[in-house]
Amino acid sequence: MSLQFRVLGSIAVLLVLALLGGGTLLLLHAKSVAQIEVHTAFRGAERSIRDTLQGNVEHTVTLRQVVASFEGQRHVRAALVNETGKVIVQSQLGHQKAPAPVWFERLMTPPPLASRIPINLPGYPCVVVLTSDPRNEIAEVWNNARNAFLTMLFFCVTTMVLVSAAFAYAFGFLRRFQTGLSEVAQGRYDVRLETRGAPELAALAHGFNHMTGRLAAYAESNQRLERQIQNVQEEERAGIARDLHDEVGPYLFAIQVDANAVAKSADPRMRELGGTIRDAALHIQRHVSDILRQLRPANDLEFGLQAAIADLVLFWSRRYPAIRFESAITPGLALDRRSEEAVFRIVQESLSNAVRHGKPQSIRIAVAEEPTGIAVSVEDDGGGLKQSGAGLGSMGLAGMENRVRALNGAFAIENLEGRGVRVRALLPILRELEEA
Repeated sequence: MSLQFRVLGSIAVLLVLALLGGGTLLLLHAKSVAQIEVHTAFRGAERSIRDTLQGNVEHTVTLRQVVASFEGQRHVRAALVNETGKVIVQSQLGHQKAPAPVWFERLMTPPPLASRIPINLPGYPCVVVLTSDPRNEIAEVWNNARNAFLTMLFFCVTTMVLVSAAFAYAFGFLRRFQTGLSEVAQGRYDVRLETRGAPELAALAHGFNHMTGRLAAYAESNQRLERQIQNVQEEERAGIARDLHDEVGPYLFAIQVDANAVAKSADPRMRELGGTIRDAALHIQRHVSDILRQLRPANDLEFGLQAAIADLVLFWSRRYPAIRFESAITPGLALDRRSEEAVFRIVQESLSNAVRHGKPQSIRIAVAEEPTGIAVSVEDDGGGLKQSGAGLGSMGLAGMENRVRALNGAFAIENLEGRGVRVRALLPILRELEEA
């Protein structure tokens, strides 16, 4: 159950309880008022009759006039009754308003009041009978109580509507705030919240915008730092490759020359030793060539990304002829130099991990332009990811991810349930890089 529903439900319950309590008080007050009004009117009428009849009554005409004086009364009815019980004359109540509902009338009706006042008229003994009739008073009380209850109901409904609108506004901001946090969690730091509205919510929006602004600045700083680190790494790679080529290469060549000279010796043991040294030097030279190829892809990229990847595939296929390589590289991709270098490094590292750790039968390479950017995919059918070697924490995979992040791209590695590994990267196209 949402917080908004719980809060509004609690307020609605309180308003309903308040409405029921107010209605109960209205009923009690209305019943008291009706009883007091009818009792007061009846006792006043009774005193008036007794005061009028204190003198000697000479004939029934006077009595008729007394009874007629109650004509149109709201709460008391008077009747003149002879000795046989026949009603000689009887007053009528005043105009009655719209009657109250039966349930309300039964609830409000006070105990009935009646009084018989005997009159010793010579030759015509009779009785003046007074009876209470609360219907007019109950009808009036019903109108007042109904209006008061409708007023309370209108107040409660209005209050609920206003509170609901206030909570809808507040929770709408909280929902936007939650959406903004989700955007931040996904690395989109350009999201901002409106700072209008209540001071508390505006302060919260200001704080959120300040946070996202700082995060955006930190992200940009991190990207610059990652680019600098990559430049330093490339310089170190180039330096190591240069040292290997310039320092180790000549010595290996010299060892081969000396080994060839030894292999031409007349001593069989020396010839065998010279051949062994020559084979070892050739093995080291091939290994150094492989290292140089890993360290220096720049020369290959001078002929284009497609040619560089094709040369890379040729390099591994010669060493692992049992593996079937498939590549689909879209020509003319909108990539700058750094992006081409990143694509090459991703393919290079993925191929190296696959052939060395996965023991695959086939490897598929795809580089193509999609609506959202340049997609790079390297997929094999080997043994899948392992904690050692090609694990997620390896330096090679971390380096690929850092390259992609430095270009505002997306990077993912999937273990295909033991059937191999899929490395995917999505790089922004050239126009997006230029705008950034």
